[in-house]
Amino acid sequence: MPTGLYVHLPFCRLRCTYCPFAISTDLSLQDLYTEALVREIAARGAGEAVDTLFFGGGTPSRTSPENLAKVVAQLHASFSIAPDAEFSIEANPEDVNEESIEFWRSLGVNRISIGVQSFHDGELRPLGRVHGADLAHRAVAQVVASKLRASLDLILGLPGQTDDSVRSSVQSAIDSGVGHLSLYMLDLEEGTALERQVVKGKVDLPEDDRVASQYREVLDRLEHAGLHQYEISNFAKMGEECRHNLRYWRREEYFGFGNAAHSFLGNRRFANRRDVKAYIADPLAVEFTESLTAVEERREVLFLQLRQSAGIDYEDVVRRCGQEGIAWMERGLYEGWLQRKEARVAFTPAGFLLSNEYISQLF
Repeated sequence: MPTGLYVHLPFCRLRCTYCPFAISTDLSLQDLYTEALVREIAARGAGEAVDTLFFGGGTPSRTSPENLAKVVAQLHASFSIAPDAEFSIEANPEDVNEESIEFWRSLGVNRISIGVQSFHDGELRPLGRVHGADLAHRAVAQVVASKLRASLDLILGLPGQTDDSVRSSVQSAIDSGVGHLSLYMLDLEEGTALERQVVKGKVDLPEDDRVASQYREVLDRLEHAGLHQYEISNFAKMGEECRHNLRYWRREEYFGFGNAAHSFLGNRRFANRRDVKAYIADPLAVEFTESLTAVEERREVLFLQLRQSAGIDYEDVVRRCGQEGIAWMERGLYEGWLQRKEARVAFTPAGFLLSNEYISQLF
């Protein structure tokens, strides 16, 4: 069965105030990082068949054309990449123009995911985003016009966000013609600049109940517009689901290259060093590794399948969890956070909001 490739490109112009990810703003390290990345790919690839690639970050669109070309060349040298493989790259609006789009296309990219987050300047400023609303509109329009598959990200729960501003951003996304949308709840990570501002009372966030209400309304709007929910945070027109991300949720194998990148091969999951300089020094060093126990595998299967709108087969829950699983499903169906879909059970929109809590009740 073909595998997937994830490549982490960590460089960003600035660190957003909400960002907890493994990034670097030191662009002087980019050439050394690319050399390390190429070494890792060359050492670990052995001609495996590949049908999905995903360049994430960080901000992959900040990586120079020369370095991107080196990485792609090594991937082709080390793996057997299908001609029709899905090839996604994440990009920020300020990096998107006709020239960059055509260059990415020349590398084989056929899907661009744009980090919009909001179409309102007043909501982008507290996040430390470089782009404004006008640039976001222009970038999305250029990608859609290019005929490459287009996706964009939006975030709920932002400082200063209102019901009307959420409706406006979602309508802008719908009107843009993108085939895919990722909708995330703001996760206030400890140690981020935004978390410190909230703790000090300098920034206020919307109440959880308000955000939950907005989420349910957005689901209805997107469904009506033909963007169907296929995973808790992801919506797509028919046939435009992200095949690479589906690989994660289906527990299919994938290689991860770059600092902090995770791989899942066989029943083993491992991660590279998180620090960029440490990764450059030894790109083959592993910082974390685990082989899942039967209990851990059971939990992961349930968690990942229930993240998807298709849910999980009723009998599979019974087989994995026995009487406890039957009682859990009956309670969910009675209380309204689960729904039947023929022989399957899936979370309702309200259930998705508290899915982690509900799943934890099985263990």
